[in-house]
Amino acid sequence: MNTKTQKLAPFAFLFIMCLSISGVFAQSRAELAFVTKFFDELQPKSIATNREYCGYFGRDENQSFVATRPIRGREGSCLPADPISEMDIFASYHTHGAFSYDFDSELPSSDDLRADIAEETNGYIATPGGRIWFNDANRERAVMICGRNCTVSDSDFEADGARGVRNRYSLEQLYVRENE
Repeated sequence: MNTKTQKLAPFAFLFIMCLSISGVFAQSRAELAFVTKFFDELQPKSIATNREYCGYFGRDENQSFVATRPIRGREGSCLPADPISEMDIFASYHTHGAFSYDFDSELPSSDDLRADIAEETNGYIATPGGRIWFNDANRERAVMICGRNCTVSDSDFEADGARGVRNRYSLEQLYVRENE
C-alpha cells in the first residue's frame, strides 16, 4: 500500500461504513476491498494506454473473489468476453481510461448503466479521477462508492476540466446530463 493510500484508508473505511449503515449499497467490505485492489492494479495500464478495460467480477467454487482477465477496449468503449462458467458473477467492471476533455468520464454513461440493466447484473466503474462507481441494475442508478483518488488516478487529471459530479444518478439523470 502506498503512502497516499495509507493516508486515505481510514477515511475510505469510515466512508464505506457510513454508506453501508445507511443502506446505500449492500456490498461487503471484503467485496469493496477486492474491487478497489483490482482497480488499483488495472488503472495504471488503462490510463497509460488510454483504453477502457472490462470484464466480470465473481466468486469461484471456493467462494473466493475472482475477476475475468481484463479485455482491452477502445478509448470510449469495451465489450467483455463471456465469463467462465465456474464463476458466479456478481458484477461487470470497466475502467474509463485516461483523462480527456472529450469524454464526461468521471461517472458512468447511460450506456454503461443500460448495459448492466440489460444483463441484469451490477457493475463497477473506475474513472480517470480515481473514483469508483457502482451501477445498481435493479434500482437503475449509479452510486459513487468513493470519490477522487480512491483508486489510482491519472496524473494529468484536471478537476477544472471535469464537470461537477454528484454522488448518484438515475438512468434518466444520466440521459439529461449527456444531452446538456
